[in-house]
Amino acid sequence: MAKRLNTNTNYLSKIINQYKSTSFSNYLNNLRIHNIVNQLKINPAIRKFTIKAIAQEAGFSNSDSFSKVFIKVKGVKPSQYIRGLEKSNTV
Repeated sequence: MAKRLNTNTNYLSKIINQYKSTSFSNYLNNLRIHNIVNQLKINPAIRKFTIKAIAQEAGFSNSDSFSKVFIKVKGVKPSQYIRGLEKSNTV
């Protein structure tokens, strides 16, 4: 990201810390979760993926770290969230 913005990683990290009140890692993970949640809402096919495949699609290296961040951001496990989406689409 720093390369794309033509800056260095330390400066980018400081800017994110200052303006987003979080670390770069947390900021990036939040963006990843919000993006995959949007994808899950609009694309029912993704809901059929395994949690591991959804984690990879979201940009996480493993399903454990994905699930931990997902729970932190959304307050529920990814599988519970997906079940909720499925229920709301059948009602």
